[in-house]
Amino acid sequence: MNYITIFGGAFLFASCFINLVPHIFIGEDPYRFVTPNLHFKVAAAVMLGFLIQLMLEQLTKGVEHGHNHCPCCEDEIEHHHHQPHPGHCHHNSHIHPTAGLLIGLSLHAFLEGMPLVDLDGDIHQGLLYGIVLHNIPIALVLVGLFMSNKYSLLKSFGLLMIFAIMTPLGSLCNNYLLPQNEVLQNVIMAVVVGILLHVSVSILFDHDHNTFSWTKLCIILIAFIAAYFTPGCPEIYPIF
Repeated sequence: MNYITIFGGAFLFASCFINLVPHIFIGEDPYRFVTPNLHFKVAAAVMLGFLIQLMLEQLTKGVEHGHNHCPCCEDEIEHHHHQPHPGHCHHNSHIHPTAGLLIGLSLHAFLEGMPLVDLDGDIHQGLLYGIVLHNIPIALVLVGLFMSNKYSLLKSFGLLMIFAIMTPLGSLCNNYLLPQNEVLQNVIMAVVVGILLHVSVSILFDHDHNTFSWTKLCIILIAFIAAYFTPGCPEIYPIF
């Protein structure tokens, strides 16, 4: 689980700079002039995305990082058994908070999916693969919480499907409900870049950050290479 999470975080981090940011500034014309106004809008949107993710984590408890940061759950893992924790978020030893967590994750997934399809109908493959890699640990954590709450198979599947459809739903809403304006789409992409940077940096510094690991370094390097060779923004390749 940790290796998949680290690989996904590193892939997202690299994709932001290799595929997504160049696409914002280059677009369909690799030789276009980028105005200072666009620079300002993109910078502001990236910071906004960073802040949005910071607020969403108050609901999700850091599940985007591949594990639950709920203080009760961390204490339970440390002691290898479930016990009541007065003053924390659980009312008893078998109830884990899922409503706020699912809402936060759904909003996160919805925003991630908005810039998934370009104005010309092309899918940003770098963004797509990054979302898939980074959603695998999230889905596993959700399933684990549903099992801890003793949810039925049908209820667990239904809740997981809600999370699963949010990314394509975000893409559909962006393509059919919002104006297909290049500046607006660049701002949306920049907001998502801010969200992904927050998530990816949190992942990379959240796993064994106090100890050096050659395995972790190798996984990060492999993820960087994979992101570089992922065709996420084909129109920029002739420049290199």
